[in-house]
This record gives sequence, C-alpha cells and structure tokens, in this order.
Amino acid sequence: MPALKHSLLALRLLARDWRGGELALIATALVLAVSCVTAIAHFTDRLTRAMHIQSQTFLAAERLVNSSQPVDSAWLNKAREFGLQQAETVQFASMLAAGDEFQFAAVKAVSDGYPLVGHLEMRALEGDPSRVVQGGPPPGEVWLEPRLLPLLKLEIGDSLQLGDTQLTVSGLLDHEPDRSDNLFSMGARLLMNLDDLPAADILQSGSRARYRYLFAGDDQALEQYFTWLEPLLTEHQRVIDLREGQPRVASALDRAERFLYLAGSLAVLLASVAVGLAARRYSLRHTAYVAVMKSLGAGRGKVLGIYVGQLAALALIATLLGLLIGSLVQSQAVSLMADFFPAEPPPSHWSPLIVGLATGFACALGFALPPLFRLARTDPMQTLRRDWSNPDRREWLGLILGPTSMLLLIWWLSGSLAITAALFAGMALLVGGSALANQLLIRGRLATLGGSWRIALGSLQRRAAFNTLLIAAFGTGLLAMLALVFARTALIDEWRMQLPEKAPNHFLINIAPTEVDGLQAMLADNQVTSTEFYPMVRGRLTAINGEPTKDRREQDNALRRELNLSWTDTLAPDNRILEGEWWDESDEGVSQEESEQGVSVEVELAARLGLALGDRLRFSIGGLEIEAPVASFRSLDWNSMRPNFYMLFAPGALEDFPATYITSFYLPPEQKLLVNDLVRNFPSVSVIELDKIIQRIRDTIDQVSLAIESVMVLMLVAGVLVLVAGVRASIAERLQEAAIIRTLGGRRRLLLHSLMLEFGLLGVAAGLLAAAGTEATLAVLSQRVFDLPFVAHPMLWLLGPLVGALLVGTAGTLACRSSVSEPPLKVLRELA
Repeated sequence: MPALKHSLLALRLLARDWRGGELALIATALVLAVSCVTAIAHFTDRLTRAMHIQSQTFLAAERLVNSSQPVDSAWLNKAREFGLQQAETVQFASMLAAGDEFQFAAVKAVSDGYPLVGHLEMRALEGDPSRVVQGGPPPGEVWLEPRLLPLLKLEIGDSLQLGDTQLTVSGLLDHEPDRSDNLFSMGARLLMNLDDLPAADILQSGSRARYRYLFAGDDQALEQYFTWLEPLLTEHQRVIDLREGQPRVASALDRAERFLYLAGSLAVLLASVAVGLAARRYSLRHTAYVAVMKSLGAGRGKVLGIYVGQLAALALIATLLGLLIGSLVQSQAVSLMADFFPAEPPPSHWSPLIVGLATGFACALGFALPPLFRLARTDPMQTLRRDWSNPDRREWLGLILGPTSMLLLIWWLSGSLAITAALFAGMALLVGGSALANQLLIRGRLATLGGSWRIALGSLQRRAAFNTLLIAAFGTGLLAMLALVFARTALIDEWRMQLPEKAPNHFLINIAPTEVDGLQAMLADNQVTSTEFYPMVRGRLTAINGEPTKDRREQDNALRRELNLSWTDTLAPDNRILEGEWWDESDEGVSQEESEQGVSVEVELAARLGLALGDRLRFSIGGLEIEAPVASFRSLDWNSMRPNFYMLFAPGALEDFPATYITSFYLPPEQKLLVNDLVRNFPSVSVIELDKIIQRIRDTIDQVSLAIESVMVLMLVAGVLVLVAGVRASIAERLQEAAIIRTLGGRRRLLLHSLMLEFGLLGVAAGLLAAAGTEATLAVLSQRVFDLPFVAHPMLWLLGPLVGALLVGTAGTLACRSSVSEPPLKVLRELA
C-alpha cells in the first residue's frame, strides 16, 4: 500500500509539475536526446546497409569463388541445398575475327541469372539510350563494347567468329557491374552466353581462364555454406568478398561506417550532457519543496521514491515520444535523400529502436538520477535558511556515474573500444581543464574593469562552480561538432587523394622493346603524358636464404603465383626507401650470375615474409634461376594508378631475360577514340581501360561523402540542444539578478552587453578546451579507428574559440534576453 500511495503521489506531482512547466526542459532534453540518437541510428543503419548492397554490385554477387579451373559440381549442388542463388562466369582473352579484321578482346561468358547483384546496361541500336537489363545475351548472340564495332568494321546484326563458332552481334554493352582490372578484362569486352562456350572450343587443357562462381542469399546460409566450403579449396581457388575484390571501395565503406558509429556516439554524448544539465536545474528548483516535505515528516526514502517514480514515468513517456519522433525524422530524411543513397534504401530495422530506448534510460539513470539522490539528501534547515556553506560531498558520485554510463552506452553502440577511448581522452582533457579555465576567467586585471565587464565577471565569479560544469558542457558540444567536422574532412580528403581527378586511367601492357619509342611518340603527339615505361619479366620467388618457399605458400599469395619483376635506376615519386640503400645511378648493370646490387622489396610484403636486409632471394624466371640479396625496403602508393612492383632490381640485373614493357596514362573522355588508334597501330599491345571502374568508385565515394555530411546536420541539432540546455539551466537566477540590477537603475543595454561578454568568455574557454580535446580525440581516432596518419590541426585552435564565442555568446544572449526585457516588478513577484 505505501508503494501504491507513493506512486499515485508521484503521478500527481508529475502532472502538477508538468502543468506548471517544471518538467518542460528535462522532458524536452530527453525527447530530443532519444529522437536525435534514434534518428541517427536509424539513418546510419539504413545507410550502412544501402552501402553494403551497393558495394556488392562490384562483385555482381554477395560472395564468389574464383578458380583457374572448373570446380567440382558437388560444390554447386551443396549451395542449392543451402538455398543460395547461383550464377557462373568464365573470363578469358581471345582473338575475334570479322571478315579480314581481327581484334583482341576480353571475353566473358555468363550463365542465366547473371548478375545476382546489380544490373547490366545495353543498347539494341547504336543511337538508342542505354537500358537496364537483367541477364546476359541469349544463346547465339553477343554484346560488344562500343569501341569494338569500328575496330572490327561491324554493325548491329552482323556476325563474328569466336573460335569455332559464329555469333551474332545483337547489342552494345555499356555497363557490367563486376568489370575489374585483371588480366582477363584487358581489351574491349565481348559478353556471350555460357551455353555457347563449348561450341567455340577455345578453352583447352592448360588454357588461361578465370572461372567465377557467384552466390547470393540469406546471410546465415551464406556463412554456413562457405564455412563448409573453405576446407575444400585448393591453392588455385579462393573466396572473394568486397574487401578482396574491390579494396578501395571496401576501405571507403569501412571508414564511412566507423565515422557513422562515431557520429552516433557523439550524439549519445551530447544528449547525455543536455539531460544532465536539465536534471540539475530541475533538482535545484525543487530543493525548497523537499525541505518543506521533510519538515512535515517525510523521510528520505519517501522523497526519493516520489521523485524516482516521477523520473521513471517521465523517462518512459519521453523515450517513447522520442522514438516516434526519431523514426519519423529519419523516414523523412531518407525520403528526401533517396536519390543520393548508393542503393535503394532498405526498410527500417528494429535495432535502432533498442539504441534509442537504451539512450533514454541510460541518460535518465546516469545523468538525471544522481541529482535526485542529492535532492533526497536535502537538509531542511540548511535549505530554508539558504545556507549553502556545507555542500554535499557525495555529489561527486553523480560526476562518476553519469560519464561511466555514457561511455558504456557509447561502447555498446559503436562496438569500438578505440572510439570509446578516443572520446574518453578528449572528455578527460576537457573536464580537467574546465576548472582551470573558469579560475582564469574570474581572476586577473579584468576584474578591476567597470560597467558591463564588472557585471559579467561578477556573474562568472558568483557561479564559479556551476560555470565549471557549464564550460565542460559547452566544450563537450563544441568537441563533438569539431571532431566530426575534422574527421569528415580527413576522411574525404583521403578518399580524394586515393583517386585524384587526373589519375592514370589506362594501362598499356605487353609492349615490345621495339614499340616503346613509337608509343611514346604517339602519346606525345596527342598531348598525353604517360608514366615511365617499365620493363617487366615474370618470375616466381622460390627460396629465401636457401629454404624453398613451397611449404610457405599459404603464408602469402605472393608465394603462390608469378610476380612482375622490373628494374630501374630512378625511384618513382610515390616510392620511398625506408631501410637500406637505393643503388647509385652511376653503378653499371650486373649480369644475372652476379646480381649483388640486390633487390628492393615492398615493405609490407617484406614484413609478411619476415625478410631482413641481406636475406638472399631466389627467383625462377623462364626455367632459369637468379639470386639476389635484399638491398632495401620500399614503401609505395598502390592507389597512385602507376605501375608498381613488389620487387625492383638494379638496371642490368635481368637484362638477359626477354621483357615486355608497361606504362599508364590519363586519357580524358573526349580523347577516348585514341584507344582505337593505339590498338590499330600496335595490335600486340594490350590496353586495360580503368576509366569506368575509377568513375564508379569515385561515384560511390561521393555518395558516401554526401551521406556523411547529412549525418552532420543531425549532429548540429544535438549540439544546439546542449547549448540551450546549458543556458536554460541558470535562467531563473539570471532573471532575479537582472530584475535587481534594473531596479537599482541598471539599463537594459548594459545588461545585454554583460550577457554577451559573460557567455562569450564562457564560449572562448569552452572553445579552447574543445580544441585541445578534439586534437586528442582525433589523434586516437586517426591511428586507431580510421587508419590514417595523424596530422596536427592548427586551425582548430583558431576555430575553437571563435566558434565557441559566436555560438555560446549568441545562444546565451538570445536565451537570456527575456531576463532583461521583463518588467523587474513582475519578475520579482514570480520569483518570490
């Protein structure tokens, strides 16, 4: 019965305080906290799933098996047992014939159902617009990449010869989802039906071809199937997912997902601070009520039960309302931005609702409950006498409980200890400096100034303890916004650097030594700048310090295949020697029996193989062997779109082996027909066209960048919430002070200036601390979360104080403007 009475009393007091506006701020803070976090969690969840759906189009499947030979049919039957969708492709390079014209092409034979993810785009006539189709050409027909028509002097409807079969050209291929930069994608594409492949009789025993088996379906079924399949794979077969198939896209999506988790974590941080400030104000306004209740015989347990009951009811109502608002906001945001999503936005999931629910109750328990415990310990006599000389030292419990619950919630939400540690480092620095910053504000020569400065500094001094909390709160809001802005800038800049606007988008390979001068002249005549022409031979690393590598082939893919070996006397601009020495340009080449100048090894491969300077590497090249010591370790940029090599020898070391050359260059779209001229003039040279692949990757990165920026808008809402909650936390005291000063003759303009100065100074202090906290946070995030090198941010130290003074000063002045506008007599009567 007492519990029921307490509950009924709590509900009556809740209704009274609600009607009186007492709970408006804490309810608003909880609703906005839950709605912001729910909206961001919903948006992030749908965006992340959309990004993964889009990313799978780069494979035309969710996962695939890549093999150099056909796989056992039992594997495919097992996949059917798991209920997986399947498709098959076979890729190889072949010569096409049409009358007297011949042309090398990249042939892909596809089964029914291809692609499982994504779509093809083709045209039935040259002048028609592209249209989306599901499935490849029917048997007996082929689709050609447009530039093959003039090379073979064909038109739509003509026939061509592929091996032993005649096939009809029925369309032009404009887009295939899984076009890559591998050997079997060299040259222009011919797409055919897999059923026509046996009649062509091209692939014989020992023929080089790539067999790809595509799978899609339920995530759990996929996981179970590939768990069953993995032990059966040979060294010539491997499972490919996005991370291996398109590492640039995978890296971008991984970092974007971490950024979105960071945004959600910062939203939790901001929401927690806002609720804590609102709850503190509510607690202070009810100390007199509790003092009266205790004077009339109410015990601490009864008081605590009443207010905890109020909080529980309020938290439940506010959380449910926040969940509803957050869901509606994200739904509207997704509808408005549907065109910018990387794929069709998937339906909402229930998990973000759990995040919002957890946020509401974590904020209530961690930040709103501690002030209520303090309220229940109110000393009636001390309160009624307005004697605050003996503060409750157990208030520090709330300062520990709140941040602890917040960090645990962030850890659970982000799933990243690094993100949690980064925010903890920034917050610790910020909170630790708040007290020092507050003391600097209220001391010094400024305290001797008059007018609005004296009023502002006097206000800071009277509320010294609260201002420490306020600086920490404002600093937290600024830290969240600054960290998000600078993290976003670092991510997008890194992505842009990976694929600069004029990065090489075409490779030329299989260049004979006699063709180098002619190709260089042709490119120069067309104002096309190429990278260096590198000689290249293929060889296999067979021994390290005399120990055969065949027993270590599972250790690294580089031991299971032939490597491209090259030599040069000039280090490429994006290569850097980390250990050892580069050979002097004046050194003469050495013979293959005396390769003592050594070999420069890419540093990451060297680390995987456990190499040290001086180790001797043996290579098999065309049946002959060569041995060389490791002369240096070299870093390089695989994203430069230049020819890069794991192994670089000194000039002359491989001169007795037959070599071909390789180069790359950027070709703008308006010069695309130059590719046809190159192929006509140098028919043995193979062209790898990466322009479409690069554009698709760039488009994906642009979409992800836009999505990141949209999340920042939601974060700004949460940041404004903290500012408003912080300002409103002291509005009652400011109303009273302003009324007294105006009663004593103070002018409204003087008070407005003092408010601007007070909040401006708080903003500068908070901004400086936020800059320090952001720098510490970014240092951890860069290296532990985003895998980026840490770079100092001098602009932070300028933007932090400026943005802090502007935002906090403006928000504080506007929010407290009513305190200097209300008639003094009315204010004093209401506060009496």
